[in-house]
Amino acid sequence: MTSPAGPEEIEQLPEAVVDEGGKGFSAVWLLPLVALLVGAWLAYKTLSEKGPEIQISFETAEGIEEGKTKIKFRDVTIGSVDRVKVAKDLKSVVLTATMTAGTEKYLTDASRFWVVRPRVGAGGVTGLSTLFSGAYIAFEPNDKGKAQRKFVGLERPPIVTIDKEGTKYHLRAETLGSLSIGAPVYFRELDVGEVTDYKLAPDYSYVDIGVFVQAPYDKYVREGTRFWNAGGLSLSMTASGVRFEMESLVSLLSGGVSFETLPELRDTPVAKQGAVFKLYNNRSESMAQPITRVVTYALRFGSTVRGLNIGAPVEYRGLRIGTVKAIELGADPKQPGIVSPVVLIDIEPQRAMAYHNVEEESPSEAGREPSELEATPEQRIEYLVEHGLRARLATGNLVTGQLFVDLDMFPDAKPAKVARLGKYPELPTLPSSLQGIISNVNRILAKLEQSDLEGTLTNLNELMVSTNNLVQTLEQSAPQLASELEQTLKSANSTMKTLEASAAAEGVIGSELQSALKEVAAAARSIRVMVEYLERHPEALLKGKGGNP
Repeated sequence: MTSPAGPEEIEQLPEAVVDEGGKGFSAVWLLPLVALLVGAWLAYKTLSEKGPEIQISFETAEGIEEGKTKIKFRDVTIGSVDRVKVAKDLKSVVLTATMTAGTEKYLTDASRFWVVRPRVGAGGVTGLSTLFSGAYIAFEPNDKGKAQRKFVGLERPPIVTIDKEGTKYHLRAETLGSLSIGAPVYFRELDVGEVTDYKLAPDYSYVDIGVFVQAPYDKYVREGTRFWNAGGLSLSMTASGVRFEMESLVSLLSGGVSFETLPELRDTPVAKQGAVFKLYNNRSESMAQPITRVVTYALRFGSTVRGLNIGAPVEYRGLRIGTVKAIELGADPKQPGIVSPVVLIDIEPQRAMAYHNVEEESPSEAGREPSELEATPEQRIEYLVEHGLRARLATGNLVTGQLFVDLDMFPDAKPAKVARLGKYPELPTLPSSLQGIISNVNRILAKLEQSDLEGTLTNLNELMVSTNNLVQTLEQSAPQLASELEQTLKSANSTMKTLEASAAAEGVIGSELQSALKEVAAAARSIRVMVEYLERHPEALLKGKGGNP
């Protein structure tokens, strides 16, 4: 091992020479500078690519995870969920998400967000791809609106997206029925749209149902188009048999809407966006002539109206001319203190007696001028009432016992006029056919009750006893009577032979006497036959001779 150098040796070493030309910037310092530049570039790139931060609120955070759930448009990721928290009012959850750059102008109050997850609806099963990839938030951009950064997400996917062309309309119905969101809209059994939403009117008078019809089928929706509920089965019985109608299996399960335009209304203008239509219950009702006016009348019945419901038809000789509007109890102005059922009916003048020809009646017979009769439906009905128009309840269905109001002409009815005793004019009524039969039976029973029925039965009983005694007497005396008649016939026969012998000598007198004797013999035979018959049938004295000899 070498020993360390001593001081003398150190002094003998050559002195280091400093190279002045090496002074300057060292390359080593380039490394931190490059790192700084790269970091600045990355920071700039990150900031430049980072889009705006938004907040989306949903009722629940089902299927949403922080840092994993993506926001997509046409299956392209344009954002991600950073944080999920519960709202301060505890009624919803708030998602904080970061969008990509370039989406700023599409984040407006017209944009929509919703969660895509597996769903089963009227149109089928959707979102099956998320079973493996997980739920994501779908985004529908819209640059037509005010800029916005806080949104309320949709709880279900929208039926109509911005990329679908078509027109939206509003239908008004008394009830929602079997319709649901996503239910199909049919045009001549083609699926051309869907039910988008529904809500109750502010005054609760109807249900507003939104429907969307795709292009180019929306051009077939005219201002005179009729919509009807196509859900379920339609059963009708005609002279040809029973007929079933069904749009599709989907409409049977979830309901549906169909529309058609009457031939005479196909030249009307194309309906505009947001046009309002009435939703009819079925096709037959929608294709009927629209009713623009009704006249309300009151009917007062003195018997039960059980089986008569609101909405029941009002018919005139089998043709529907109106509807039962209400059924209530009302005081009888003619009988104070008496309450009876009052039925309000709406008669549709466009149907009621539309073809009544008053020109066939003379002015003197009608009691007024024909021109006055044609002036208003009220005057026309007054004229018919004066000539026998009456209302009564009739059975429309023997199985269910449902009743309807039947209007008909009864020329023999007591004279009557339209009464104006209350709020509505009152038509005269008659009891139903069944009630008339019951009344007649009651009258007969009342007369029988008032008559001396017991005395009549006593007399009949005495007559039967006397008849029985007479028959018994005849049965006892019939054999003796027959024997006496037989002896009489033998004597008559002997006498006849003697007379024949004498008559042979007398010529013409004998011939005439012979004829007379033959008639006597025939009469005797008839008497014998009668006696024999009475022996076998003594009751013939009371009942007469029957069909048996």
